[in-house]
Amino acid sequence: MCSKFKDAYFEYKAQSKNQWKITTNALFVRLDSFSERCQDIKHLTQSINHFSKLQKIEIGNTKGKTLTQTVDQIFEEFQKAVSEFMEVKYDIMNIDCREFEDDFYKFKQRIKELERRLASILTQAFDDCDTIAGKFKLLDSFEGLLNRPNIQDELEKKHISLLELYK
Repeated sequence: MCSKFKDAYFEYKAQSKNQWKITTNALFVRLDSFSERCQDIKHLTQSINHFSKLQKIEIGNTKGKTLTQTVDQIFEEFQKAVSEFMEVKYDIMNIDCREFEDDFYKFKQRIKELERRLASILTQAFDDCDTIAGKFKLLDSFEGLLNRPNIQDELEKKHISLLELYK
């Protein structure tokens, strides 16, 4: 909605025969801040949605029990991070509230660390799978989480090895 509003403004400004003497940056400061905040909240809700899938994951094979326990631990740490973030005493949509940026930065740092640990678990589980079907099933069980950049970076090498096995 905010970007559509800005697009309309620039479209009509371009069509105008009179020069508009309004500084664009000054005009959209609050709107841009609100849009950024909305993106942050979207990131937060996507993280909650993705990590909630960890609650149901069970990994098989020889290392499966240990890796599943570690996934459970990561899920618990994620829930703790979310609950701490949700306990803030301010309105998270209030763009004048600067505490949000600090709290959200801390939350993102915790998530990055959990993603790194999760990527390590996925790599170990992938290596422990002895069939192509098992490898695909493992990747499928982490659907949604595989799109997160920190996990994607780690698993890129595994995707290549999977394609080589498939040849």
